[in-house]
Amino acid sequence: MHILLAQFYSSQPTPDYDKFAAEMRARGHTVWVGTPNAAGDVEWRDGQGVVATVAAGRSALPRPLARRLTKIGRFRRMRRFIAQTRPDIVQVNAFDLYRFLPLLMPRRTRFILDVRQINEQHGAGPFGRARAALQNKARALYSRLIFDHTTFLHAAGARHVLGDDWARWATVVPMGVDPQFLTADPPAERAPSRPVEFVYVGRLTRRRRLERILDAAALVRRQTDNFRVRFMGYDASEGFYSDAIGRLGLESLAAISPPIPYEQVPAATVAHDVALALVPEQPADWMYHPTLKILEYRALGLPIIATDFAPNREFVTDGANGLLVQNTAESIAAAMLRFIGEPGFLARSRAEAQTMRTGLVWHKVADQYLALYELLLGDPHRRLALAER
Repeated sequence: MHILLAQFYSSQPTPDYDKFAAEMRARGHTVWVGTPNAAGDVEWRDGQGVVATVAAGRSALPRPLARRLTKIGRFRRMRRFIAQTRPDIVQVNAFDLYRFLPLLMPRRTRFILDVRQINEQHGAGPFGRARAALQNKARALYSRLIFDHTTFLHAAGARHVLGDDWARWATVVPMGVDPQFLTADPPAERAPSRPVEFVYVGRLTRRRRLERILDAAALVRRQTDNFRVRFMGYDASEGFYSDAIGRLGLESLAAISPPIPYEQVPAATVAHDVALALVPEQPADWMYHPTLKILEYRALGLPIIATDFAPNREFVTDGANGLLVQNTAESIAAAMLRFIGEPGFLARSRAEAQTMRTGLVWHKVADQYLALYELLLGDPHRRLALAER
């Protein structure tokens, strides 16, 4: 098969497409992954290098009009590229105009809408809320009427978008983890006098509301300074979190470490005592599927402090391999204090987390996608066949 995996949403996407693309190539399939570069041009890579580029286009017109015309031009060039390439499968993490990508395209190519974030809209004011409601309802139309099939990372997202009969149009293929997370050495026995080390791994953005962790650390400091908090990842907050650390006087207790190669993340993460998997209420996207970080924490066998919502409850058993908390500084601080002030609980949680160590590795993810692709390509009544699985 010739497969295109399109992730147009960011020039710094999560590594999932590259991971299961490599597994598919190992089975003899041709797989190109499309990702925007810093200039906005979409580069298609085959695992060895760039095999094609779809230019973003430029315009000298005023910015709002130029942005709109550039968007339309890139969309048309992408359609032309796909029509000329004639792949068997196009799996697209779609947004904006790309939600219409399959319309009037060659029927030999099957298009999969890959919903990795449900893109829940909210809006402000009566007009904004009405517009958001229409955008949310339109997601089901794209899935049912435009794309050949849809994939979700979790049944909660599929049900929220498509309703209780979501399996008529969609398949759940969970996120995978790198095998290194399952094979990384467990944490060494910790010295009782050593500060309890909390770690958050991931991109630091304002929308993640990570200041709650720092506010919680400030509350904990009122009772003890026997802890440390480390953020590991690219700081896209324009210094907001660094400034917050200084403003709260947490320089000796909290730090931001620069991003490291993905292959080094397991060993760097497992050196800590407790992992943080806190996600905000809005945008609601993370409420409908587990984040990559909680999958990785579970695979590493680390105790976890996690936001209490449905997908996280599948990975954290409250009081066993971690604690479930509300999205408030007070609730997060209470969980941190339990790990700091109760060494026996920390030790039991560490042991329990090791016994619960598990994860779906990427070659299993590739198997699930390839089975779906084969069904889509081999059955002219594919929707009915998929609904009757």
